[in-house]
Amino acid sequence: MKNLTFITILLLLSTIAAKAQEVKKAQPDSIIRVIPVGDPRHSSYLYTIGDKLRTSDEVAVRLMAYAPSATEYHAAKNNITWVYVSGAGFAVSGLAAVIEFANNNKNAGAASAIVNGQAAIVYQHHSLTGAYVFTGMATAFLVSSIINLSKAAFHSNKAIKLYNQRFE
Repeated sequence: MKNLTFITILLLLSTIAAKAQEVKKAQPDSIIRVIPVGDPRHSSYLYTIGDKLRTSDEVAVRLMAYAPSATEYHAAKNNITWVYVSGAGFAVSGLAAVIEFANNNKNAGAASAIVNGQAAIVYQHHSLTGAYVFTGMATAFLVSSIINLSKAAFHSNKAIKLYNQRFE
């Protein structure tokens, strides 16, 4: 009986000792700051952590180490991927629209042809439906690219804000 009581007291004291350990808080000098560089037309960004310049890869590692900011960072990367996909779709469908307009936008002048076995003058009719469809697709891809780009910027800013909230 004494052994059981002794073991129980020992376990209780060990949990108190473990709970009394100092909790290491994150350092406020780990805040990520974004500094715009250059004129407004050709600007880029520099990142500082603890007043030291860091590369975007080092910032990405820090953002992915903290779960809430990692979720936003992955959402931003996903949106950037869709910007590339939408941009490629815009380029391909825009090129197809230009080709369709070039091939089917000939002058509808008189042309000689054989109709029912006899020579006759006919007027050609060209359909621009394909060109209109490709133009609509190009517009949709362009709008999709702009929307995804704005969402990517939103998620990347939110990832940095969530990371920095720990230090405030």
